[in-house]
Amino acid sequence: MNNVPSPVPSRRRGFSLIEVTLAIGILGLAILSLVGILSATFSQVSEIMETNRALSGVTRLIGALDNPRTIVHIGAGDTASTNTKFLHQGIATIDPVPGGAPNFDLTYRLLSTATTPANAVWLYVYDRRSVGLDRASRVGGGLETFDITSNPSSMEVAFVSDRNFTFDMGSQRNVIGAPMRVRLTLSRLLVGQRTVVDITTSEPSAARYAAGAALPVDPKDYALAYLPVVAEFFPHDYTLPTGAGGFTTSEQTPLLIQNIVINR
Repeated sequence: MNNVPSPVPSRRRGFSLIEVTLAIGILGLAILSLVGILSATFSQVSEIMETNRALSGVTRLIGALDNPRTIVHIGAGDTASTNTKFLHQGIATIDPVPGGAPNFDLTYRLLSTATTPANAVWLYVYDRRSVGLDRASRVGGGLETFDITSNPSSMEVAFVSDRNFTFDMGSQRNVIGAPMRVRLTLSRLLVGQRTVVDITTSEPSAARYAAGAALPVDPKDYALAYLPVVAEFFPHDYTLPTGAGGFTTSEQTPLLIQNIVINR
């Protein structure tokens, strides 16, 4: 019987070190590119979500400026879970005769000095869970309580006396997510307008308004039937440093700029 030699198995050629290195390099570049794309996408999604929150806050802000007695007044460092003060109660000069002044007069007294960014009025707009108040309770200073389990949430506008809405304030007021801070200044639409009433004729005086100039202190001396303001919405960071100037020196770009006209 003839012995048939068995075939010699062929040797499979492996990958060289250079090929493996190139493969790893290509895979690494692909992963880095994917990470970059995902990072940019997440950043864009975050910006879109914050812009949408700002857009939803515009309607609430307009409502608050039309009825400033609904704006909560928070004292510096106040972290109480209950708050009985609203804007017209926290700032006596806003409503000299409690309950007697028109809403426009209250808003005018709040914003008439906001002639430049350095003199801007800062408000905070945020969602929170709470037990609401009826109008009589708001005007009369009724006790406002908060319930973290209440649903649905409501949107609140607040004025903080030192411009610094702290993390403790947000926690005590059951804030959902991060608040938006809004910088309010007088609009340039006032430039060139006759804004002062002539006391002798009860008609608008000949003088024209210039940018940065002061408006009459008393609303009855203001000649126009409207007050145009600019609202700039910023995402609020609880960790931002604050001082006497609040956030007026922040170089952050606003998420949203909205022109608002407040009518008498």
